[in-house]
Amino acid sequence: MKILQVGLGNNPGGVEAFVMNYYRELSGMGISFDFICMYEKIAYEEEIKRLGGRIYYVPNVKKDYFGYVKQLRRVLEQEKYDAVHVNMLSAANIVPLRVAKEAGVRKIIAHSHNASAPGMVRKLMDRWNRPKINRYATAKLACGEAAGRWLFGDAAFENGEITLISNAIDVGKYSFSLEKREKLRRELGLSGRFVIGHVGRFDLQKNHDGLIDIFDEIVKREPQAVLCLVGDGSLRPQIQKKVREKGLGKDVVFAGVRPDVEAFLSIFDVFLFPSLFEGLPFTLLEAQANGLPCVVSDAITREAAVMKEKVRFLPLFAPSGKWAEAVLEEKGKERTGSDVIRKRFGDARFDIKQEAGRLKALYEA
Repeated sequence: MKILQVGLGNNPGGVEAFVMNYYRELSGMGISFDFICMYEKIAYEEEIKRLGGRIYYVPNVKKDYFGYVKQLRRVLEQEKYDAVHVNMLSAANIVPLRVAKEAGVRKIIAHSHNASAPGMVRKLMDRWNRPKINRYATAKLACGEAAGRWLFGDAAFENGEITLISNAIDVGKYSFSLEKREKLRRELGLSGRFVIGHVGRFDLQKNHDGLIDIFDEIVKREPQAVLCLVGDGSLRPQIQKKVREKGLGKDVVFAGVRPDVEAFLSIFDVFLFPSLFEGLPFTLLEAQANGLPCVVSDAITREAAVMKEKVRFLPLFAPSGKWAEAVLEEKGKERTGSDVIRKRFGDARFDIKQEAGRLKALYEA
């Protein structure tokens, strides 16, 4: 069975993680994925090719609308896919849904991965395009209830039109490792430090600006604190400038995009995640799979709290000092054991080993 995945970017964010987590499992179940990419390179490009996936490079729809439509239509006509899976952060771009409909694709999936959208232009386009989704999509998926209601509407959710497909992960991959912790801490010069961690791309949604304000308050109370930021993005230079201006240069590590996120989770003592909005964030699930105490904003759905006793929600716009106090209260707390974590993730349907079969059945329906 051949599926065309649309909507992945060049940065390994949440959408990209979702698709790859399922691809790794489904590739051994007779399901093949191909990909549409509007950038010079797609995230996980090498792994996609190793798994047998093909990548079709098309013009960026924002820069060359007609070129994008022409090349996407050509791919659909040549390959005859069983399904087109359009991963959406908003309804701002529903062009691939329409083109797939016009090409006669049997199953067209609109998949909501977010619960809000930044920027006035995107919000206006989102509002304009939402009603059109029903014209083109044959199936509606969402990573969680909030994301489903936001993109498709409350009525669609109440009427059972939306299928929830969990942002499931390979729980064992993210288990805590003392060996990785000690090795990486030595390499980074962080032995003996209180390490606060964050994983996410540098854009408005992840609220790095507020995160630095919180950390500034933490350092005033705990001089041994250090902040480790894993990820990259357009706002990184701006955040680096703010770090310098606050005199925090020696206490903030910009680790960049890393293939070994699980090792970084093991060096963290607390996971800090003050996002402005989210769908159902993979990085928070991965942090919980590592057993970490997590301090997160109340803009994040409660569905993401698999290990409820380890996730502390704070009002998004609470003073930075309050956030700092909450983080410091988690200092020294032990991680949850791996056996407990695996059972909880399985019960909550966030274990990819169990969930891949559900997506396969949906493709085949």
